[in-house]
Amino acid sequence: MNNLIKTLLAITSSIILSACSGLGGGNISPQQENALGAQQERQVLSKVRLIRSGRLYNAVKNVGSRIARVSGRPDFQWRHHLVDNPRQANAFVLPGGKVFVYSGLFRYAANEAELAAVVGHEVAHALRSHGVKGAARRQKAGLIGALLQVGMGVAGVNPQTAQQVNQVYGQGATLGYIRPYSRQNETEADSIGLMLMAKAGYDPRAALTFWAKFGRQGQRVPEYLSTHPAPASRIANIRRLMPQALAIYKKSRYARRR
Repeated sequence: MNNLIKTLLAITSSIILSACSGLGGGNISPQQENALGAQQERQVLSKVRLIRSGRLYNAVKNVGSRIARVSGRPDFQWRHHLVDNPRQANAFVLPGGKVFVYSGLFRYAANEAELAAVVGHEVAHALRSHGVKGAARRQKAGLIGALLQVGMGVAGVNPQTAQQVNQVYGQGATLGYIRPYSRQNETEADSIGLMLMAKAGYDPRAALTFWAKFGRQGQRVPEYLSTHPAPASRIANIRRLMPQALAIYKKSRYARRR
């Protein structure tokens, strides 16, 4: 890599640092989150088929409502949907607490406690506004890339060199800025979700059994290339927090009813 590319990338690094502090963190009000989530919810509902009755539907509604009640966010418009897609083991949440669970997830969630590990994780994403902040972060990276292209044009950098710089920047922004942030969010959601399921009266040890099963599916890429922590890292974090989660579970008003 020639000295010009090195210099441009060094300048880009300083731009990233200043832009991250100056462009805002993607913070919006609860009212805005509810409105954004409702808009996105309508878009999703127009593209998927829902299950509206039966054992799995009742499990999603029951687990979702219990975790929503202990979330500390009554201002969110919580809704819980079961998507009819047995081939996809997935779940996601939209701003303002719109949770979608795919029926294929029940290949790994054998009971409501294991389902609570997933729903708690998704609710934690909503509580921390990870979706909104992640979108803002990707927007920042795109803006910085555009500024870099403009800078190279003004400097008269030849097209071949400019293409090399753009490729290096794109890889660096993804691996060093976007994906580590995503993995951090996933770990935070695991941690908060574990406490939420315990507070809602679901045995937090079910998170270990669920994520162990879920982690064995498919091929895995190295952790630094992934948006999610490696299964071993995820399990280790949950084990570290288990004593705290069990203490919360034992005090839960739901657990005491049993």
